Formats: sequence, C-alpha cells, structure tokens
Amino acid sequence: MSTTVYGLDFGTTNTAVAITRNGSAEVLPIGAGGTATIPSLAFFPEYGRGYQIGQNAIDGYLGSEMNGRLLQSEKSFLPDPGFKGTAVGGQLGYASIEKLIGILIKFVKQQADAHMGEEVTDVIIGRPALFSDDPERDALAEKRLVDAARYAGFEHIQVQKEPIAAAFEYERSLDREEIAFIADFGGGTSDFTIMRLGPEHVTRPDRADDILGVDGVYVGGNNFDSSIMWRRLIRYFGSESESKDWDRWLPMPRHLMQDLCRWQRITFLKDRKTREYMKKLLKTSNDPESIKRLIALIEENLGFSVFQAIEKAKHDLSQHETTSVIFNESVIEIEERISRQEFEEMSCEHIQKIEICIDELLTTSQIALEQVDTVFVTGGTSYIPAVRRVLSDRFGDGKIRTGDAFISVAAGLALGGSTGAGSLA
Repeated sequence: MSTTVYGLDFGTTNTAVAITRNGSAEVLPIGAGGTATIPSLAFFPEYGRGYQIGQNAIDGYLGSEMNGRLLQSEKSFLPDPGFKGTAVGGQLGYASIEKLIGILIKFVKQQADAHMGEEVTDVIIGRPALFSDDPERDALAEKRLVDAARYAGFEHIQVQKEPIAAAFEYERSLDREEIAFIADFGGGTSDFTIMRLGPEHVTRPDRADDILGVDGVYVGGNNFDSSIMWRRLIRYFGSESESKDWDRWLPMPRHLMQDLCRWQRITFLKDRKTREYMKKLLKTSNDPESIKRLIALIEENLGFSVFQAIEKAKHDLSQHETTSVIFNESVIEIEERISRQEFEEMSCEHIQKIEICIDELLTTSQIALEQVDTVFVTGGTSYIPAVRRVLSDRFGDGKIRTGDAFISVAAGLALGGSTGAGSLA
C-alpha cells in the first residue's frame, strides 16, 4: 500500500502536483515535455469521441479549427449553484462540473502515478482562502472540489487553503522564527495569510496556533484580462452600436458585452436565442461590420484566441511601458496600443479590492505592518507591477521575497500533507 501523499494545486490557470521526499518537496513532471505544470484546460471535440487535457487540449482545439468545447477556468464556477454542468461533445453529451474537473484531475493523477510507478490514493488539495463571500457557496465549492478529486480516483482527501500551503513551502528556507505575510496571486483569486513560521514549527502536526489570519478576494489574473477586453476591445464587437427597433434606436445589450469579457462565457452565446438575435442585429445595426466581427467571434470559437492575445499584452506590460493587443483572424482585425499607465487605470478597481482585503486582514489579525518580518509572494498575477506595488507600498521592498509563481503552492501542500497539516474532507 502506497504511503505517498500528493500535494495537488488545481489552479484556475495551471495545475501542479508535488510529493515530499526526504523532508523536501519535489514537484512532479506532469506536463508536456516533462514540465512541472499543465494548463487547467479540457477540450471536447464537436464530433468523435474522447477529450484532451492541458497543452494537448490547446493543440487539439486549434488543430480542429476551434470545433468543439474548450473549457478553462472551471475552478471559478465551483461556487456557482446555478452552474451544474454543461453540454460537451463526444460520448459524454452532458457532464456535471464535478465530472468536468474530475476528468482533468484524473489525467493529472495518471501522469503523476506513471512517474511514481505506483497508484497513489492520498491527496491534499488546495483551495482558495475564499471561494465566495457567501458561506453556503463557499462550502458548495469545496464539496464539489472534493467530489471531483474522488471521481479522479483519490480515496483519502484533505483540503488546505492555498496561502497556508505557500507558507509551508517558504518556511523550509528559514533559520529563525518570523511572522510572515503570504500573498498568493492566482488566475481567479488573491489569497493571503499571516503566519508564525520557523524551523521549530516545521514538524508540528497541528499548526492552528501559528495561523494568525487568513483572507482572500475573488480577484485574479482573469479579472485583469477582462478589464482590457471591457475598456479597449468590445467596441470592435459592437458595444457602441445601435439597432433600430421600429422607430427607436436601441443600444447594444450590456449583459451581452459583459459576457464577452469572460472568454469562457462566450461559448454559451451560441444558444439558439442569441444566434437569432445576432441575425436581427446584422440587419438593423448602424454598424454592421462590428456585428459581423461579433458573430465571427462567437460562431468560430475565437474567444480563446482573442484572450490569448490579451494575456500576452498583459505579460508584456510587466516588462515594458507600452505594448499592443494584436489579433487577426477571420474578419476580426485588432491592433490596439496600450500603455502600462492605461492598463493600471483600467484595473484600478481590482487593485483597490486587493488593497482593502490586505488592510482588513491586518486589522482583524491585530498585526501591525512593522510586526511583519517578511512578505512571501507567489502566483502568476504577482508579476503585474501594480500588484507588487500594493505590497511594497505597505511593507517596503526589503521585506519582499518571491517564490516560484507556479509551483510554490503544490510544494507547500505536499509538505503540509506530510505532517498532517490539512483538514479531512
């Protein structure tokens, strides 16, 4: 019987798995070419059987000329009681959200098991500090995540909050006790914990007394992408157009434009009612060219590709003062210049939410800024300069330490699992 415990970081954007070996965390090569992460994506072809996961999902989706369902950011739907599942291609027909996520986790488990040469049935899986402000939705999201892990073949499942897991990974580098502020900026959430860490604490089976505060906010990399779409790109798809209804000119419905700002929602616009409305718009709009682009975006499944261009621009702005969102497919031609200052202005609402969450956590934990010895930062969204400034403005650059943006949580989950520092599900 295997004694191995996986630390599984099922992220909104990427997924990673780690184990503990000889007291240290080892992240397993589960991705294409032996990489440590796989994209949290699943592709279901429109015709035929089967599905593809991770990078294979991206390749399959693009190779099929986007004919099928590419599911991303499934984690963000976990707290939504209205989203029970969706129709997919192939033999599944319809799959619950637990099954959709379970399929992805099962693939990850198989990759990890193949590397380990054994079947592992114990896992400690990460979850955001806050799935939802609503306690019932938060509990629903955790239950669904656990059920998905069980569907994937895990039998003994523990759950740990991701910023606490990141603290465990950072703790192994310490030679003295300190109070650390842990910030995990992911694709869907920003999570924080304040924790007492140190070499004397590492082997304690119960770390509850060391946790001084935990909180999070439902703001992540996806929100910053959406801001670019909302503020700069939806005009290409008719946001400023009007359509004639008898003797009145009506603006483009706001809810339709809002759906365009979450690429995983775009695919839901292919329903019959929306398609009929698009046909009507094309005939009555004062800007038919923008409606043609809108129809192409939806009908040709180009949402994922547009958001890839947006994400590339976002990454470029972490290194450069200006960049462009460039996209040329079908009838859609976009070249939109954006400066870092403009990006920060359009993202200010997200930054403010992060600031409020951090300040409230310090207040409720009764920890003063000067009591914090170190700020440990991880997660892909931490590369955004405005996000980093939130921390440096409060704590000072000298206190900030950076972990691996994509594997720190998985490593910490494995280390926490080895000491039993998780909650049973």
